[in-house]
Parts: sequence; C-alpha cells; structure tokens
Amino acid sequence: MAKAVTGGFVTTAIIAVLGTLLGALTAGGMQHLTLVSARRDRDRQALAAAASALLGAATDHRRHQYLKHVMRRKGEEETPEIRAGRYEARSGMTKALTQLTLTTDDATLLHLAVALVDASNEVGEPDYDDHAAVDASGDRAREAHSAFETAAARHLRRRRS
Repeated sequence: MAKAVTGGFVTTAIIAVLGTLLGALTAGGMQHLTLVSARRDRDRQALAAAASALLGAATDHRRHQYLKHVMRRKGEEETPEIRAGRYEARSGMTKALTQLTLTTDDATLLHLAVALVDASNEVGEPDYDDHAAVDASGDRAREAHSAFETAAARHLRRRRS
C-alpha cells in the first residue's frame, strides 16, 4: 500500500512540475509576442512620422522654389532672409530624407523618396522666364510627391496587419 501512495505522489508531483513548466513557457511566449507586436507598432509609427515629415518638407521646399520664380518674374530683389528661408527649407527636406533612411530599408520607398527630393530640387533650376519648364518641373515634383505618398501609405497599411 505504501508503494501505491508513493507512486501516486510521484505522479502528482510530475504533473505539477510539468504544469508549472508549461505555464512558464506559455507566459514567456505571450510576453515575447507582446514585445514583437509593440516593436512592430513603434517601427510603423516611426516610419509614418518620417514619411509625413518628408512629404511636408518637400512641399515647403517647392513653395520656396516657386516663390523664387515669382519674385524674379516681378523683378523683385531676393532678400538674404528669403534666401535663408529657401536654404532652410532645402535643409529640412534633407533632414527628413535622412530620418526616413534611418527608419526603413525598403528599397522602393527609399528610391521614391530620393526621386521626390531630386524633383523638388529641380523646381528651382529652370530659368524663371521659361514658364513651360517651370511648370513641367512642378508637375514632375508633384508626381514624385504622389508616388511616394501612395507607396508609403500602402506600405504602412500592409504593416498594420
């Protein structure tokens, strides 16, 4: 009889140990999944902020480039403050591109981001008297803007799920 009691005790102890181990593994697995989900959400938010910053900075830079053309067409002198504002807008766009580059390694997004920056810079290159060239450069910049915006939104939606 003592043997049966001892065997039952050992069986109960083994089951208790196995239950404890299974509970620890389950808790560890759940914690890991929670951390992975939180990291994915944080990375997604960082990418959304970087993409949004680049889109806004490119818009600001193009506005400064157009203002340069408008002033020159009117024969107005560009003040040092206006020029500094244009340079600051370009720097803001470069900083935003750097932020995006540090946030993602998605080759498509990075390619489209560089194309957006290049097209935005090109808005200031045509001679101010060449209305067709200025308009064409603006069209290319807006197309690059839309292409990046669409790709970034699509990428972020995919990462949400």
